[in-house]
Amino acid sequence: MKNNINYKELVGKKVRRLRLKAEFSQENLAERCGIFRTYLSRIESGAANPSIVVLVALANALCVNPHELFTAD
Repeated sequence: MKNNINYKELVGKKVRRLRLKAEFSQENLAERCGIFRTYLSRIESGAANPSIVVLVALANALCVNPHELFTAD
């Protein structure tokens, strides 16, 4: 059975939603995670494929458990 979920897009939308809810700019969140703002922008747009380390850093900065980045609202 083939899984048709685009996880890069799903994670990107969730990161953006949580970032806006936390009232962080892309620059602020990227700085908290030790990544470039342009990379965060690519993650949010679904263009980048972030590593587990980056996903955990994002989750920690956004005060959520990492698995929450993989769930749709």
